[in-house]
Amino acid sequence: MSKLTASIPASHQKDNIVKLEIEFDPNSDGWYLNGFSEEAGEPLLELWNMSEEDAKELAESDWGIAPALWESLSEGAAVKCVDCNGTELQSGDDVTVIKDLDVKGAGQTVKRGTTVKNISLTNDPELIDCRTKEIKGLVLKSCFVKKL
Repeated sequence: MSKLTASIPASHQKDNIVKLEIEFDPNSDGWYLNGFSEEAGEPLLELWNMSEEDAKELAESDWGIAPALWESLSEGAAVKCVDCNGTELQSGDDVTVIKDLDVKGAGQTVKRGTTVKNISLTNDPELIDCRTKEIKGLVLKSCFVKKL
């Protein structure tokens, strides 16, 4: 494995970094963690000469990218996001919320039966990015929605 790339969920994006790469440098026997913006020219963040475990822990603590995601990327397996019934979700799907959910930081509740259109998948198969009329930048657990 030489390079793994993961997109950062909208809820964890900061400093304009939307994509992370973990890359092994055979010359130094160390791992690099690079963060890129939308333009993705030069990295906005460069951390080097760390262990693979340290790079993955930092990606999880600072950007919410679970270590299991890196493992699935290295194995070439596709990470599947499923709803409460086990139906596979895709970006752009419409879903319905199956129970009332209190939204932290918004002081609102997403009511049972609310339809959410055009969801976006994240790197974490348990989370989806979406928006409602009242709340922009909402992240829901996939176990609380069902596909329409």
